[in-house]
Amino acid sequence: MARPQRYPHRPLADLQPVPPWTSVWPGSIPAAILGDLPFAVGSVTLDIPESVVPRDATGILVFAWAILRGANPDAAYWHIASAAAGASANWFSLLIAGDPAGNGTVCNSQAFWLPAPADRSLVVTLNAHDLPSSTNEGKVEIHGFYRGIDPRRTSA
Repeated sequence: MARPQRYPHRPLADLQPVPPWTSVWPGSIPAAILGDLPFAVGSVTLDIPESVVPRDATGILVFAWAILRGANPDAAYWHIASAAAGASANWFSLLIAGDPAGNGTVCNSQAFWLPAPADRSLVVTLNAHDLPSSTNEGKVEIHGFYRGIDPRRTSA
């Protein structure tokens, strides 16, 4: 029997501490539901209220979900993006496959940590195809934040 491979130990002193994150439950803070996903190709901007994420937060946990019902093209995807001060946009994707015949219901969701945006907004962009069914649903929500280390403020 092979012995398990050992990995070199990294002293904890080399790691930068990251404070615990604060969870946000949209059920108790309705403003954490930022808005609807767009179902036409293009972008929408969703503002993040200070009552949900404080100004000194450096990271946000963003959750997006979509349910497609009725006839929709076979694939589309959203990019959800934030831009920290002095940085290019960071984003994640939410992919969904529709049912062109309209016989089924499909859904998908994704949660991702992003830098807290300097302008306190997220840009949500639908790509590939419009999703035309009037029964489609989807939201973008904040599920947490942290006041972590800003790497631009640390010295080497």
